[in-house]
Amino acid sequence: MRKAIKILWALSSVGKGHIMRDLAIVDQLRKMADVDIDWLVPDPAGDFLRSRGQKVLEYSDQLAGSGKIYGQVFSESTEEFNLLRYTRADTRLHKHDFNISSTAWQEKKYDVIVGDEAFWLLTGFASRWDKKPAPFIFLTDFIGTKAMRSNLKDQFTAWMNNFRFSFSHRGPDLYLYVGDAEEIPDDNLGFLLPGRKKWAQKHCRFVRPIVGFDPNALQGKHEIRKKLDLPVNQKIFLATIGPEGKYEHRIAIIEQVFEDLRMNYPDAYFVIAGSKSGTKKWIHYYEFLDNLYQYFAASDFVITQSGYGKVTELAALGTPFIAIPLDYHFEQEYVMRHRLDHYGIGRLITIRDHSPNDIAKIAHKMMDKEPTTVEVDTGIEVAKLILNLAENSNGDK
Repeated sequence: MRKAIKILWALSSVGKGHIMRDLAIVDQLRKMADVDIDWLVPDPAGDFLRSRGQKVLEYSDQLAGSGKIYGQVFSESTEEFNLLRYTRADTRLHKHDFNISSTAWQEKKYDVIVGDEAFWLLTGFASRWDKKPAPFIFLTDFIGTKAMRSNLKDQFTAWMNNFRFSFSHRGPDLYLYVGDAEEIPDDNLGFLLPGRKKWAQKHCRFVRPIVGFDPNALQGKHEIRKKLDLPVNQKIFLATIGPEGKYEHRIAIIEQVFEDLRMNYPDAYFVIAGSKSGTKKWIHYYEFLDNLYQYFAASDFVITQSGYGKVTELAALGTPFIAIPLDYHFEQEYVMRHRLDHYGIGRLITIRDHSPNDIAKIAHKMMDKEPTTVEVDTGIEVAKLILNLAENSNGDK
């Protein structure tokens, strides 16, 4: 009888989009083979995975960086959320978290290790802090960091991050970029450092964006609306607002955008999904919408924070959308702008440069455009690569 393939899956606990991406891959793995997956994931992602019946190792609670330090930096940020401040704090904890992780593979033999932006493992294996106990696959959807402000501390942090990053290809046996090479900004990582796109083309294998559903298998918009108890014959505008940054300021802006859109669409149905309710009686507020992609499919227009997961789902569905980044967040602003421009989808808009009326006018114009979709994968492509690497490794032993 063939033994189960044992996988250690490490995940950065920053952003739910990564969790859903990984669960999509895991679902496909379980359809293809007998797999035994141990998750090495700090909270809050750890709690979410446990609620989904996944096996999260107890060592996850000892990890100090990733989501834990992200939450700490976020809670201490009174104005804009500085992502480089997070990377500075997180990098200092890589050695600690790598040592914690090594305890897991010392106690159990794994056939393959997967790291979805688990940068502590990427750094550790690239720096040879320990011998790799199994083939290592690393997934990411951005290349390097970037200082979005001109202050010297951020400029230096970005350069140091990218200097270390330029050697990170030494760590994985398979370096996967989730997306297209042409979406990567074509600038240098820094002074005397390689270009982002050229580095990725040299060291990465590119796979299609991943969602946890098959867009072609979804019901029509009217059927989805009936299922979700939404009005069938009204325009539906949906906004999602993450907890980071100045939440009260951002929800007030979205409410004003909806006020302006209501002038053109007086019979429309308006929904906001966020961590707190607002004050407008005609807006329907929700703290959480399960299977959010179904609400995206049911909507006529969406305004969302420009995180990878939500944007990928909207791109797969062809729902017109505006993506609003946290101010000066290099992933959500700089990287995402290039991604949207490449695929010709959505529109990235910064709150600091646009009034609510500006945003409403742009949304109104976008409503008339023909929908554009992006070809996605449901995790099958990456699942096959993982199994292939695990099986080849076993064959070599």
